[in-house]
Amino acid sequence: MAKLTSASKTSAQKVADKIAKSGKSSNPETNLPTISTPVNITQLPLSEVSLDVPGLNTLTPSNVPELLPQFDITAYQIEDPLNPPESLPQATQSQFDRGMGIYEGTQRALKLTGAAFDTTRERFNVVGKRAKAIGAGIVSATEIEKVKGNYIDYQSQQQATEQKLVTLDVSRNKTVVDRTVAVYSKTELEEKLKQAEIKSEDAKLKTAESQGKLTEFQQKLGSYLPSK
Repeated sequence: MAKLTSASKTSAQKVADKIAKSGKSSNPETNLPTISTPVNITQLPLSEVSLDVPGLNTLTPSNVPELLPQFDITAYQIEDPLNPPESLPQATQSQFDRGMGIYEGTQRALKLTGAAFDTTRERFNVVGKRAKAIGAGIVSATEIEKVKGNYIDYQSQQQATEQKLVTLDVSRNKTVVDRTVAVYSKTELEEKLKQAEIKSEDAKLKTAESQGKLTEFQQKLGSYLPSK
């Protein structure tokens, strides 16, 4: 969190005083909240903030001169162009050829090194793009698996629905059979009732016939008995 300076505290207090005065002038009875200054706000000193990037060479205007080749400009001072002084730094032809060969070779090495860094940069770019492609592939694969899961859920629900239809069909058939059996059972019971009624009537007729024969027999038997 940022640390408030004394100037910031003074500005905040002035703003609070203005708000308080404005509130009192418009409505003296209104109690405005007091603006408190945050306390215990600390900040890491700028001198202690580390800006060193691992692997990154440090180059500032202050250390540029020490990286330059040694060069004394006063040693090349020429007053008379037609009569150059012998004190001017000089190089022999062999030194020149040898030095130029070294410098040209060094420049070629630096160019190759720069090309290597350019190639490495492109390699890192490709690595980043490959990582993004892998990430996109993982996201796509995740979505595909989600769709597969949804399809499995659909098939499971479809089978559950089919099973419910089978159960419903069996229940319907059972209901039809139960109703038919109930009709037959009812008919059977009615027929049994009729048969019972017929047997009852037949039994009554047989009883009456037997009673009549008994009475007739008794009457015939009575005619043969002597009178008292």
